[in-house]
Amino acid sequence: MFIIFLVTFIGLMGFGIILPLFPFYAERLGAGPEIITLSMAFFSVGQFIAAPFWGRVSDSIGRKKVLVLTLFGSAISYIILAFAPTITTVILSRILSGFMAGNISIAFAYVTDITDNENRSAGLGKVSAGLGLGFMTGPAIGGLLAGNDVANANYILVALSGAGINLIAMLATIFFLKESLPVVDRRPFGSVLNLFEKGTFSPEKTIFPLIICGLIFYTAMSLMEAIFPLWSNSIFDYGPTNIGTVFFVLGFIGVVIQGGLIGPMTQLIGERKLVQIASLSVALGLILIGLSLDEVTLWIGLSFYGMGAAIFNPSLSSLISKRAKPYERGKFLGQYQSASAMGRIIGPAFSGVLYANFIASAPLYLGAIVVLPIIVVIANFSLRKPI
Repeated sequence: MFIIFLVTFIGLMGFGIILPLFPFYAERLGAGPEIITLSMAFFSVGQFIAAPFWGRVSDSIGRKKVLVLTLFGSAISYIILAFAPTITTVILSRILSGFMAGNISIAFAYVTDITDNENRSAGLGKVSAGLGLGFMTGPAIGGLLAGNDVANANYILVALSGAGINLIAMLATIFFLKESLPVVDRRPFGSVLNLFEKGTFSPEKTIFPLIICGLIFYTAMSLMEAIFPLWSNSIFDYGPTNIGTVFFVLGFIGVVIQGGLIGPMTQLIGERKLVQIASLSVALGLILIGLSLDEVTLWIGLSFYGMGAAIFNPSLSSLISKRAKPYERGKFLGQYQSASAMGRIIGPAFSGVLYANFIASAPLYLGAIVVLPIIVVIANFSLRKPI
């Protein structure tokens, strides 16, 4: 468990290191708010396509090989980003990076391979904590490397650091991570064309409501995350270092909840209620952030937002994995990650337009409204036959 925790931590640190810088990097290349947020969404386009694909591949050849390949590809994408001369090259680098980020579902599938139903939420929480820790330290490191002066920030150094971090994670996977899926539990795909059959990408009815919840939740989250650097710079004059601190704190909240609290919380009230609580917490957080005129209100809102985000992913992932056979876990969790990626495409597509053409906090208020239907969807799912 420690090695997969370490690999996911390092991998997400490489992703997070560019977050505080990317909007300003794209802005330096001449992009406006609408293009900047769409450029961020292109990362999720790659992930949307790749997550079910990598999940199905890992069900056939094992988790370790897929992790190695995708970490290497991710490093290449950051090298391209470092030397991108135009916004088009930036977009291509983000699509490649997103395609390789489909490996997050593989990490979750790895955990479901080595845990039973009773301990699954706790196990997924620990790996989610690794993601949160990477998300916490990555932006902070990126902000420190670049400095707080937007005009003179060193974007090349940050992007190359992201590449180096992914290569370290790849080497750790090669030398220290054991394969989790026994050959007997694998499902050979036969012809390569079988990887692209409808079943790889189309969720089954048993998990469809849960997939919808993931789509809704991450649409709401990305409405905030895509615009937050520009919004906070406009409202509070935040630069890369300040924004990196925000992501650091959000990641810290995730580590505390997912690393230690999610297991006892699941045993106390169950995954379904936790999904509902997470949705309410994010909605409240987004409203408070949008209304904030001072940093106290802002940080209270960010705290609610961070708690909801930390609770949601391991809880919903656990529910989905319990619906899957061993040779389906990669595919099912890949479909969930794909739906989450689609949410991260939809959110940024609207957040920049709302920010530029309405009030600055419009994307935050819309996110609060969007996330609330999850409470109804998951309640109806709880009426179905028990898992």
